Amino acid sequence: MSRNINHVLRVLAGLPHVVRRRRARGGLSHEQFKDACLIVQFLFLVHCFLFAAIWWEQSHDDPLNWLGVGVAVAWVVFFWWFLLKHAYTNLENAVEKEISR
Repeated sequence: MSRNINHVLRVLAGLPHVVRRRRARGGLSHEQFKDACLIVQFLFLVHCFLFAAIWWEQSHDDPLNWLGVGVAVAWVVFFWWFLLKHAYTNLENAVEKEISR
């Protein structure tokens, strides 16, 4: 399936229906809560790695230390991209279920 701007706008327009349905069902299940906590822990770890790499580069004069900062930035970008991609896919599936009802 090719995605165009109309498809993205249709998915985003269905977001309020999905949120209303989620609130009516009572929020997150225990399993979803555990998954959310795990995601927060991963993001915290990745961002701490980024700040540690920047601190290490600032306290040492080796120009190669910027490579570590670059790797840390790449990890942060990868994790955010991964999470946003999966969040959009889940939203797309929820909107598709809502539309099919």
